[in-house]
Formats: sequence, C-alpha cells, structure tokens
Amino acid sequence: MPRKAKSPTAQSPPARKPDPTESVTLIVRRGAQRRFDKLAEATKDLPATVSWDRRHGERRTASHKVEQERRKTERRRTPPFTWQVADFVVVSVPSDPDVDPEEDK
Repeated sequence: MPRKAKSPTAQSPPARKPDPTESVTLIVRRGAQRRFDKLAEATKDLPATVSWDRRHGERRTASHKVEQERRKTERRRTPPFTWQVADFVVVSVPSDPDVDPEEDK
C-alpha cells in the first residue's frame, strides 16, 4: 500500500535559530513591579534588557482641529497578548553596529 504524503499543514514550522547579533528588550507595563523584578532576575545572565514602559498616557490628543488628516490608515497595531496577560512585551532588535537606527527616519 502506498504511503500517504504529509499535508503541509501537519508539519510544524522550523524553529527559529537564535541570532547572536540580536538583542532582546522586555518592556514591562508601568506599575508591574513584581513582574519587572522577576524578569530582571531571570534574564540577568542573558543578552536581554528589561525596561519600563515610558509612556505616560495617550499622546494622541489634538490641541486644535486638523484641516485634513494625512494618514491613510491606522499605524498602531494591537499589542501582543503578553501585554494584556503578563504585563510585558518582547522586542527583538538587531544589534549590528554598522546599522544606524536613525537612518530610516
């Protein structure tokens, strides 16, 4: 009897290999002191940094009426589930010294 081929959906995606030039930043929601302390302790020997969310509130308040909105679409994305459930988000940043982060602006 011929062997059935596996469907592409049955295969799990290949695991992402760690990139040694990539650093990880964990941003913790304001006020989540215990979460911050636990993450800082757990990552002390890893190439990761833990920092507080620096936002103080909604910055998108108009002080005056805008004649014409120039944005075509909403640029903000829904935060990852870890922001709501665990009070932090993981941000991976390539740490290539030859790349200027201001270059794209």
